[in-house]
Amino acid sequence: MNQTELIRFGTGRQLTEIDYLSELLSYQTIFQPIKSVNQLIEQVSQTIDAINQGFLPAQLSTLEVSDSMILDVQRYVVDKFPSQPAKGNALWGKLSESLEAVDFLVRHLRDALIEYFSMYGYVSTPFIQDLSTYLAGKPVLELMAGHGYLSAGLRSLNPDQVIISTDSQLWREQPDITLDQPVTAVENMTGIAALEKYGQEVAVIIMSWAPDTSTADWELLQVIRKNYSVKKMLVIGEYQGATNSKVFWQQAKLKPVLATHHHTFDLIDEQVYEVE
Repeated sequence: MNQTELIRFGTGRQLTEIDYLSELLSYQTIFQPIKSVNQLIEQVSQTIDAINQGFLPAQLSTLEVSDSMILDVQRYVVDKFPSQPAKGNALWGKLSESLEAVDFLVRHLRDALIEYFSMYGYVSTPFIQDLSTYLAGKPVLELMAGHGYLSAGLRSLNPDQVIISTDSQLWREQPDITLDQPVTAVENMTGIAALEKYGQEVAVIIMSWAPDTSTADWELLQVIRKNYSVKKMLVIGEYQGATNSKVFWQQAKLKPVLATHHHTFDLIDEQVYEVE
């Protein structure tokens, strides 16, 4: 997708120095002749540039140096030095070391998105377009909204839709967490307080990337089942993995939805579920 097709969520952080990106781009010249590797680097670069400029990025494929990319590099070496094995081996040694570095960097894109932009769940333009279609203009309450990328995208795509974004911001008390402000208006309140204030005003409740360090998600689900059972609930996270409590995954009745443009690009298999 080009930038004109991306959803603008705000101004972006407009960072002038991103060490992760600088390190990744340092390998672009080395792999310029090898299209597949260069495209991988470019995909990650475009993702970071988009978010930094205030746009929700494109969908990502699996980020890794694949076997086919390794073969492309090997073919390049053989074609360059078909009858000079010593030079070929020296070039392969240099390129294979660089390949390992590129593989490590692209596999750790999520860490960079968290460090520089406080984006934990990957919120892409195609996913928000699908989610907006799914919601069909119904009023939404987002719990645990974090920095608000999901709500910001929905608000940008459908300004007339009621999107209430809330978060307790308890994560600000943790070490090494950014003090940057959310990218859209996020009301500072607990999930329980948000349900008490807004639960009857909305049709859909969304909870994304709930922490796996507390049972607040399970407590919220119990309240929703008791007092807001007619509301549709969506959860975005990794089943029995990096998000949510064990008891939540054990007790929640899950139905996967919206998988077309929301699937894993790294080791964290985040998905969208309807929850009962």
